[in-house]
Amino acid sequence: MKKLSLTQRLFGNYYFVFILSVLISIGIWIYMSMNAANDTTVTVSNVPIQIELSDSAKDLGLQVFTGDDAKASVTVTGNRTILGQVTEADLIVTAAANSVSTTGNYTLPVSAAKATSTSDFQISNSTPSSVNVVVDYFKESTFQIQDSVVYYVKKDYYGSTSMPYNQITISGPQSEVMKIKKVAARAQVNGELTESVDATAEIVLFDENDNEIPQKLLKMSFDTLAVNINVLPEKTVPLNPVFINKPAGLEITDDMITIEPSEIILAGPKDALDNVKSVNIEAIDFTKLKNGKANFDSLSIDVIDSCKNISNTSTAKVTLDLTSMSTKQIDVEKFTVEGLSSDYESEVTSKTITVTVIGPKSELDSLTADQVTAVIDTKDANGKTGSVQMPVSFKFSSVKSCWAYGSYKANLSISEV
Repeated sequence: MKKLSLTQRLFGNYYFVFILSVLISIGIWIYMSMNAANDTTVTVSNVPIQIELSDSAKDLGLQVFTGDDAKASVTVTGNRTILGQVTEADLIVTAAANSVSTTGNYTLPVSAAKATSTSDFQISNSTPSSVNVVVDYFKESTFQIQDSVVYYVKKDYYGSTSMPYNQITISGPQSEVMKIKKVAARAQVNGELTESVDATAEIVLFDENDNEIPQKLLKMSFDTLAVNINVLPEKTVPLNPVFINKPAGLEITDDMITIEPSEIILAGPKDALDNVKSVNIEAIDFTKLKNGKANFDSLSIDVIDSCKNISNTSTAKVTLDLTSMSTKQIDVEKFTVEGLSSDYESEVTSKTITVTVIGPKSELDSLTADQVTAVIDTKDANGKTGSVQMPVSFKFSSVKSCWAYGSYKANLSISEV
């Protein structure tokens, strides 16, 4: 039988192992108690720095616009066990602003204190020792947003930028807000565009010298903007004059009319552009034209809804030369009534109307009164009865290039059938 060593015999003895365990536990307890009694230091980070103006400064409307996110690190000394439970909630760090009474930039001293005076630890140090703050009046203003989106479109294409908002609200220190002279949505899209694209534009602020303004002290209702660059094909089309009350047989030749501009550029969907051969301008009423030169400086240009006029003008200047025409006075005695309901009858009480007729001399020389009929339009009678006055137009039975100049009315009596 093999003989056991002393160590094997001791650790094989139950009573020896029990006594040894008790002695080790007591030693560990004594060591921990001795260390816990010793003071140590701990640094607590991210303690908010409180900046408070005096009541008198607040009454003036002053506010602190920086430092609200300032944090401090505080070193505390005390019992190791107690310090293990200290957090930022047990500390108060303040920046003294009691002396502030007007706007400006200030450097305020920072101090730290225990949140509860009975806390069993001591504050030995805190950093930073000071904070810089801006004190000013609050101001809020609304600004127009300018388009500063840079892009390039292929030849024969047109691009335009659309933004969901054209205004922005900015607030902050009065001195900073008042520096803002321009607000722009800035972005750059690379490549040569042939179709619409979306982009994200940043909001940029500029002063009166076009220098960019830092936004650190300012709050904006948004700082980026989703913009759309709408890209469409373009097409050049001629302008087409439109006339009302023009004689059917009167031809307006190129030497009789000038239109400036004579054409415009349209942008729109390809299928819509393919169907546009010309664009009409505001109609010219021949009843207002004499035998001379007529100038119309701003006739509106009529563009279909699916297309956009991208020329520099939305109006056209038209000159109509009718100096080759002649004029003649005719006393019209023939009348006819149109537009009257079958429930009514009428009697024309006007016997003659003297009308000014304009047209080619060859036609006017042969025109007689019995070839002209005064047409009384009663569509706007609206159930009126009795003696009324209604507008008159004229029909010519033997000439095709003449028209009546001016506006005329005739008297008639309307009664129920």
